[in-house]
Parts: sequence; structure tokens; C-alpha cells
Amino acid sequence: RLGGRAAVAAPRLRALLRHESLWLRVDAAIALWEVSGRAEESVPVLLAAWAQNPHVRVRVAECLARMRPAGAGSDAARVLLTELTSVRRHNAPDGDRGSHHTYTDEKLLALCRRALLGNTGKEPT
Repeated sequence: RLGGRAAVAAPRLRALLRHESLWLRVDAAIALWEVSGRAEESVPVLLAAWAQNPHVRVRVAECLARMRPAGAGSDAARVLLTELTSVRRHNAPDGDRGSHHTYTDEKLLALCRRALLGNTGKEPT
């Protein structure tokens, strides 16, 4: 929320990009991007977390939708398009059929579309 006024925290946030906790790395990458305005340090960390743990995808997609780095042909755009075209959904653990999993999955897909729409101006197919 502090944006550029928090740029003094950037060195500490950069150090946290290598922390053993995936969730802490994600939060640090998002915060660093927000205070520095530079995607090149944060997006690779976010996309690596996306690949490592499907449960982090909504948090990452929220950031990508807000910050909009997914220009055509970018790594982020490829990841988002792959998610949108995936047949098998991953949010529900085997044997668990709660309706909240559907909500979370629909939220993820909506965020992916929003992140891509911000750069193309039209609905991805």
C-alpha cells in the first residue's frame, strides 16, 4: 500500500526472494514489485512458485491481474493461457468435493482472464 515510499525495504525484500518458504517468497516478490515497480525481479519468482504449488496460483494470479505483466509472448502470458486451457483442474484434493473448490477455481480462471485482458483488450480464446 505504501508503494514507492517503501522502496527502502527493497533490499530486504530481495533477500526474501530466496527464502525456503514458498509463501514468503511469493509475498516478498509481490511486495518488491509493488515498491519498485519492476517486474523483472518478481515475475520469475512468482512463476516458479506457480509451477511448484498449485495452491499459490490464486495469490499469484491476483498479483498478475493487478500489475499486468503478461504481454503477448511473455512467460506470464504463457502460464496464464496454459491455466485457462487446462482440462484437468487441480484445486480439489482427491476424494474432496467441496463447493469452495469450485469457487476458488472459478476465481483463478477469472483472474487469469483479467490479467490477459489488460494487455490484449479482448477475451482470450
